[in-house]
Order: sequence, then structure tokens, then C-alpha cells
Amino acid sequence: MRLWTLSLLLGLTSCGSFQRWSIRSASPMFKESSHKLTREGHWEFFKASAPGNLKFLELFAQHDPSNIVLQGVLAKGYAGYAFAVHETLAFGDELDEKENSESKKDAIFFYTRAMDYGLDYLTHKGLTRKDLLSLEDQELKNKFNSKLDKDDHSAVLYTAQAWASLINLQKDNIALVSQIPKVKNLFDWVCGENPSIDSGVCDIFKAQYEATRPRMLGGSPEKAEILYKEAIIKYPHHLLIRVALIQTVYMPAFEKEKYEAEAKVLKEEFIKWENLNRDNLENTSEYKNDQDLNLFNAIAKKRFEMIEKNKTKIFGE
Repeated sequence: MRLWTLSLLLGLTSCGSFQRWSIRSASPMFKESSHKLTREGHWEFFKASAPGNLKFLELFAQHDPSNIVLQGVLAKGYAGYAFAVHETLAFGDELDEKENSESKKDAIFFYTRAMDYGLDYLTHKGLTRKDLLSLEDQELKNKFNSKLDKDDHSAVLYTAQAWASLINLQKDNIALVSQIPKVKNLFDWVCGENPSIDSGVCDIFKAQYEATRPRMLGGSPEKAEILYKEAIIKYPHHLLIRVALIQTVYMPAFEKEKYEAEAKVLKEEFIKWENLNRDNLENTSEYKNDQDLNLFNAIAKKRFEMIEKNKTKIFGE
């Protein structure tokens, strides 16, 4: 692996055509590796290591601006990094009632970078910013079907996630908020094509959409709770679904009893997931076959710890 990386870096210092050949030869490996990032279960390690890996990939993307594989990987990478790290820290700042959260600003910054890569990706596929904002729903869906295929699912999903998160973090920006139906078009297409993509992302989005949308616009926390619970049954080892239920349904409604019930389950499940007791030198965890959920569960644990720290402030005595 080191020899291959060295060869690739040497290629970057050579002539332009060889640079692009070297990068494009490696791009499928980078895309495949990006699917394994969610196996990292240590939140602090991910926080420390992700920026260097992303910058490494950006170096290649700058040498090959039309490489849509790298654009898709970077859209996913920056969206995931913003969500896992900076939006998590911003959530903690919000609970601590911290004004002018730097973490929130960083989340917006990195979601914007993810969005830019995602839009460049879609532009190379024949879908422009104007298409996303101006076309009617059915017309846009038809264009998705004619321009995109299964290889595009990940890039579309994380472009949509970055866009949705930018709106959620800037609710005072009316122009952005008005784009929510456009974001939903992206999610609806990719989740319709691949409902189980990335183990529950679509299920979380559907529930959050119901939970965070105002009632006057058709939102329903009650429906959101049902959707979350259905997702928990489908993905019992995806602990971020339980934390998202708390964060978007129980906290806004001050549902202390329901929170305590979920908190009890989460405390037990985190112990099982971490599986720190290795007396027999073997991983006997119920979660060992769900390693692709490790990062989601690490985010869940970090956010749950923040909620537990502030539960009296949130739910009262």
C-alpha cells in the first residue's frame, strides 16, 4: 500500500496525462475505501484522522478536476465529517447555550464544501444547479432517471444530506429554507432507488423530515416517532436512530418518561457495542457483524453523553 501511494504521489509530479492516469487508476480504490469509513468506532480518532484523509483526496481532485469519482467521494467525506464531528459539537454547544458556536460555523463550512463537490459531480452528470432549483418534481425525477444510475446513489445521497443540513443549521435564512422540497426530491429519488443505502440513512431522513417540518406544512412528530420505531426494528444495532428519536421528537416535546425509557436501552446497548471485556481474547459482541454501523454508533454515544449531561436542563427534575 505504501509503495502504491508513493507511486501515485510521484505521478502527481510528472506530466499532466500521467497524473490523470495515476489518479483515475486509484479512484475506484478510494471510492471503495470510503464505504469502509463507517467501520471506525472511536469518535475522537475519527475526528483527528478524517481531515488529513480528506485533504489527501483533495490534492488528487485538484490535479484532475473532472474526476467525478473523487468528487463523489469528497462530497460523502465532507458531509460525513461535518455531521459526525462539527454538527455533533454544535449540538453540544446548543445544549450548553453557548452563543456564536464555532463548531456550528465549521459544520456550515464543511457542509458547504461537501455541497460544492456534490454539485460539481451532478453538473458533470448533466444536472445543473438551475435544474435542481427550477424543474418541477416530475420533470426533475425524469431527468434523474435519464442521467443517473446506481453508481451515482452515494454522491446524490450525501449531496442531499449536506444540503438538508445546511438548511437545518441556518433556519433564519428564508431563501435556504424554501429549498427543502428540492432537497426532498434528491432524497426521494435515491431512497426510492436504494432504500437500504448506508444502513438506515433514508429511514432517519424520512423520520427527521416529519419531526422537524412545522405542523402547518404537514409535519407530524407522531408519525416521526412511528417511523423511527419502525427503523429501530429494521436496524436494531443502529443506535443513532434511537438518539435521533430523542433529539428530534422527545426533546422538543419534553417527553421525559419516553426519554428515560430510551436512555435505559441505550446505556445497555452501548456496553454491548463497545465490548471492552475480552477475557477470552475474542470479540463476542452482538454487534460484531454490524461493523459498518460503528461510526454511527460512535456519534450516537457522543451525542447521548451530551444529552445525559444536560438532561435536567432539558427535561426538568
